[in-house]
Amino acid sequence: MAKVKSGKQAIIFDFDGLILDTESAELVIWTKLYAEHGMVFDEQSYNLVIGSDGTHGFDPAKALAERPGENRDVEEIRSDMRAISYENAQSLQALPGVLELIERARDEGFLIAIGSSSVDKWVNSHLSRLGLLEKFDTIVTSDEVKSAKPSPDIFLKVLEKLDLPAENAIVLEDSHNGILAAHRAGIKAIAVPNPVTKTQDFSLATAVLESLVNFDPAKYFD
Repeated sequence: MAKVKSGKQAIIFDFDGLILDTESAELVIWTKLYAEHGMVFDEQSYNLVIGSDGTHGFDPAKALAERPGENRDVEEIRSDMRAISYENAQSLQALPGVLELIERARDEGFLIAIGSSSVDKWVNSHLSRLGLLEKFDTIVTSDEVKSAKPSPDIFLKVLEKLDLPAENAIVLEDSHNGILAAHRAGIKAIAVPNPVTKTQDFSLATAVLESLVNFDPAKYFD
């Protein structure tokens, strides 16, 4: 990708929970899977790992794998969950304001990017379905970095690929882990919580918004 000219400004979108509300859907799926086996899903612990790649902290697949009579291992349960989640997400549409913001930002000369803790296949397949894949100047997923959010690696990689300093970008995030990752990368972050993440700590965010409807990115650049 060609280097952008100095002075450009970028909007970096998270994906899950910010462009598509996959997080609310996955909470419902996990809760149902647990209930089918007479178990209660630990929503509070799950909430703490939202926005990360799920490799640290609470692992909902682990408790299912360890229950008496379960024949699947953790990886098999995760694989089954991913298949259910992918099928479920096929009917999801972009959250309010997202499509309009992408078009307006491009028209106004902003670079737009995605920085996601999900894997490349998940993000790109959904963006393609929504007709958004070619709209972004760059896309960085957990496949490209050593550590996902709350590590800053994903956002630092976005800046590197866009050839921009941190002060020339803002991040749009729905989770505490995402806001923390942006903060560690030195990038101003705007929180747009979804129903699952709305109770999280967003004290590090520059602003907390109900949605991206009528969002004006220019007001967040000095």
